[in-house]
Amino acid sequence: MDEEKRNLLKTLGVVSSMGISVVLAIAFGVIFGRFLDERFGTKHLFFFIFLFIGIIAAFRNIYVIIGREIRNSESGENKRK
Repeated sequence: MDEEKRNLLKTLGVVSSMGISVVLAIAFGVIFGRFLDERFGTKHLFFFIFLFIGIIAAFRNIYVIIGREIRNSESGENKRK
C-alpha cells in the first residue's frame, strides 16, 4: 500500500474514533442521567447535569486524541530527518 493511501486510512481512523468518542460520552451521560431521574423521581435534573458532563467529556476526548496525533506526527517527522 502506498504512503498516500496509508495516510488517508490513518486520518479516517482518527476522525472516526473522535466521532465514536463524542457519541459514547454524551450517550453515557444521558443514559446515566435518565436512570438517576427515574430512580430518585426527579424530573430532568440529573439528565441535564450528566448531559453537560457528557459534553465536557466529549470535548476532553477530542482534545486528547488531537494531542496524541500531534505528538505522533511530530515524532514521525523527527525520525525522518
